[in-house]
Amino acid sequence: MLAVLAMGCGGHASQAVAPPAATASFPAARWVPARPAYVFASRTVDDAQRSLRDVIDALGTLTGYDLADVTGALTGLLGVDPLHPDPLAAIGVDPHGSWAMFSEQLSPTIVVHLSAPDRMAAFLDKQRQRGVVAQPVTVDTTQVFSVTLGPVALSWAIDGDWMWLHFARASRDEGTGWFTASHGAHGAEWTGNWSWAQQAAGATAGLVGFFEPHGAIAGVLARLPDAVACAKLVEPVARIAVAVDGDGHHVGARIAVDVGSTAGVRSMVLAPPGGWDAAATGAAIAAQWNLDLSAARSWLAPCLAMVQGRFAIGDAAAIRTARGMLRSFDPDTATGTGAIALDIASPAFLEHQLDRIPLRRSLESARSFGPYKGFSIDIPFSVTVDYVLAPKIALAALGDGLLVKLVTPGPPRASPVPIAAFDVMPSAMSVQAWEFIVHAVVDQSISGSPGPVTKRLVEHLMRWRDAHFTVTAEPTELVFTASGNRT
Repeated sequence: MLAVLAMGCGGHASQAVAPPAATASFPAARWVPARPAYVFASRTVDDAQRSLRDVIDALGTLTGYDLADVTGALTGLLGVDPLHPDPLAAIGVDPHGSWAMFSEQLSPTIVVHLSAPDRMAAFLDKQRQRGVVAQPVTVDTTQVFSVTLGPVALSWAIDGDWMWLHFARASRDEGTGWFTASHGAHGAEWTGNWSWAQQAAGATAGLVGFFEPHGAIAGVLARLPDAVACAKLVEPVARIAVAVDGDGHHVGARIAVDVGSTAGVRSMVLAPPGGWDAAATGAAIAAQWNLDLSAARSWLAPCLAMVQGRFAIGDAAAIRTARGMLRSFDPDTATGTGAIALDIASPAFLEHQLDRIPLRRSLESARSFGPYKGFSIDIPFSVTVDYVLAPKIALAALGDGLLVKLVTPGPPRASPVPIAAFDVMPSAMSVQAWEFIVHAVVDQSISGSPGPVTKRLVEHLMRWRDAHFTVTAEPTELVFTASGNRT
């Protein structure tokens, strides 16, 4: 979308090129060359802007920068707001028209429909009056301009009511082959991947795309020969689909990685306790990792060897999977309610840690929690901790009845057990509680007052009703999904 604002020059009426049948609702796709490495498109510029605005707003919770910050910076740099339809319409871009971004290698080409080419020409003339000088080359009777802006080489062309923009490294002379591949006659071998990406994206996606990673992987291998064994693990990746949707209240993103078969990964996923989903409902934070680490470690051995065991977390503790939830927290007393659930290979390490608790034997009492025998540790003038330590599982909870709820079987799952999941419900805790937790994470301290960065992050966080991230293994795809709903 930012590229729409680059300098350019008008042309003549464009030739009639029909879009492939599989992309009929994406008119800009007619200009995608025969074998692109990636393609991203939306039905309208407005759809893409709305999706991008929602993504920026969502990322603002993590970065501390909101949409107004980004819009202000881009407007100051480009002279127009590229994230809202009216400013772009004012310079001739059709907010209801199609657009697409693609490349035969990595350098992107963007094609956008113009509603008023004369207004775009006037905008571009204004840029040239500021000292931008470009030399034209005629290709297919269309003038293609190029200019070097620092490390970036920018090329552009306008043919009738379509505008092309191409970005490349200034140190690499790509000529005009990119325009010939798009503007000239070409096939559409890529539409099979496009149909798959649309199906993976779902009907509501405002922006859809796919990426074939093999060229990128080969480039990495050429620079990192020691990574050959590790990179072989991703050789099954045939294509990647990306989708973003948003409507001002909801935002979602989905990445599907086609690996042919996920049977091996699915065999390493261990289900959480039967009552986990019910117990985690309404929790401020709930996280789970269900991929068996002991099984995955041997599968990932070539990659782990590169980091010399720095990611051997859980070895000594014999932890296979880990889940945790925080339901409530009182920053004044530093107490709350929550639970953890671990699959383990051996209880020896955790038993040793329990033995280090002073007077544990005199403070704990035996209890049963569903099918498990465990204990409650009643700490004087403080909290009561319920726990179970069995040969293959370890459970602990703060909160009356929470551990029982954790092990009480719920209804059958409607979806596959996720490889990993992270869910946040900001309204489940007070602003003060979130500031305490974010302060502890960001500043790595629980003393002192939260700083301005922490306060701003929490302010962004409280604008959301909920947020979710999951990684699941479908029969042929690994799927990464992120979504959120504003208050």
